[in-house]
Amino acid sequence: MVTDIVNKMRYLVKRQVHGFRQNHDRLTTKWTEIIERQRFNFCPTHIFLFFFFTLGINDIQGQTTYRKSVSFSGFTPINVDPNQTVPQSNNNIQYYQHPSMPMGATSQDIINQINQQAMQRMGYPPPVVPPSDPTLRHQFIMQQAQLFNQTKQQIQIAEIKALLNEDLPTIHDAEEVQRFQNIKYYRQAFSELLEMQNGKRPFSLKEAVFIIENAYTDNTLDKSDYLKRIKIKVDALKMLMKKEKISETNNLGKNYIIQKLFSERIVEYKDTVVWRVHKAYQYDFDDFLGKSDWSQMFVTKLLKTGKGQCHSMPLLYLIFAEEINAKAWLSLAPEHSFVIFNDGRTFYNYETTNGNLVSYDWLMESGYINSMAIKNRIYLDTLGQDGLMSTLLADLIMGYTDKFGYDNFMASMVDTLLSIYPKSIQGQIFKADLLALETKMNLRKVGNPPIEEIPKYPEAHKSYSAMMKQYDFIDGLGYMQMPKEKYTAWLASLNNEKHKQENQKLKTDIIRNAKTGN
Repeated sequence: MVTDIVNKMRYLVKRQVHGFRQNHDRLTTKWTEIIERQRFNFCPTHIFLFFFFTLGINDIQGQTTYRKSVSFSGFTPINVDPNQTVPQSNNNIQYYQHPSMPMGATSQDIINQINQQAMQRMGYPPPVVPPSDPTLRHQFIMQQAQLFNQTKQQIQIAEIKALLNEDLPTIHDAEEVQRFQNIKYYRQAFSELLEMQNGKRPFSLKEAVFIIENAYTDNTLDKSDYLKRIKIKVDALKMLMKKEKISETNNLGKNYIIQKLFSERIVEYKDTVVWRVHKAYQYDFDDFLGKSDWSQMFVTKLLKTGKGQCHSMPLLYLIFAEEINAKAWLSLAPEHSFVIFNDGRTFYNYETTNGNLVSYDWLMESGYINSMAIKNRIYLDTLGQDGLMSTLLADLIMGYTDKFGYDNFMASMVDTLLSIYPKSIQGQIFKADLLALETKMNLRKVGNPPIEEIPKYPEAHKSYSAMMKQYDFIDGLGYMQMPKEKYTAWLASLNNEKHKQENQKLKTDIIRNAKTGN
């Protein structure tokens, strides 16, 4: 029905413009014939009439033809019967009105009035114009800001009500004897990661990833198998570096070699006989968010199956980079991570899930990265060791809550994460989750009163206020939650022809520069 209305409006505007042009052409032709027939015999009255009609029609045509275009997205249809497929007629509305402006109005005033009339016919409300008086303008701005905050608060309250009405998990006591025994591998893993962060042991991404994944499996992973699988790939990288004549000091060249493992089939020979074949890593579409099985997110799983997703694949890329002393960084986008590397001058983005170099334009096309997120550097930034450690601790916490839920040990891990890297959006969301659970528990203690009555209960009001403040803080960072279907469509957009051409050009440049950078 909306489409029918839009098409109807477009047809009416087009018909008006076309009618003006026909009248203009017809009159111009007519006067040309008179001139040809009369030559120099027509009187001054003819001259006056000729210029009056010609310039008059030109003026009307100009006002219609050069009117600013109207956006048709998101408008509200007017006077529409939902049982009909076309709009009802409305005798009170004229589809075109000659502008009626006061003396002294400019042409731009006339154009603005026509634009406003067109928008009103389409169902758009006229924009609110602030007063010209400075005092009144200030009052107007303050009123609009207050209205915006009230609307935002109403939306937040509705969301909080929905959240608190859910069957949220309980915060357990990690010191309870049986629970303390069950979580011992996570306590050990947390301690080992902090030793790396504090310099008590060398930082190694390869070691850190194994520590995290081994804790989830209750210390049952085979470390020798893990190390062996990595060594096989590293040996293949060194073979390719020798074959492509990439020097040890060529950072761009070494990243180019790593990317071959994510985009090409590599064959190793021994004495002219095929020895090993390395298939390119592939994206695993099954449970790619780890909702059903958190171990789907593991690097150990990727090494065994050759399939992963945007969590495990960038980590494996960086492990390879660590092993051959190539410089590269982890970077984050909404619900996503990727790799950034450079050639000493230019930074490049590498999408491990499909083996392509990607532009910043494509990363921004998700629609969930705003200017505040860029300014606060929660997305598209190169993560140093503190930022990388924060993502590793977040992985440890995600596995822990998947297995054991929420408790005071989990809360202490979140506090440590945020003390290392306060900008961690994952850590800030964990903190908000804990405050929501605490608020739910305090409300339950006093009989689950309506949100409007929370100020009557000091303890519940304190946790509720802290939770609302935390949500405001997360919003202020620029975080926007990206729906699963939007994320899938965004990744799929890499396959369109425009992005294929962009990616191929970037890849060609990388190959050329990598081989000449020795």
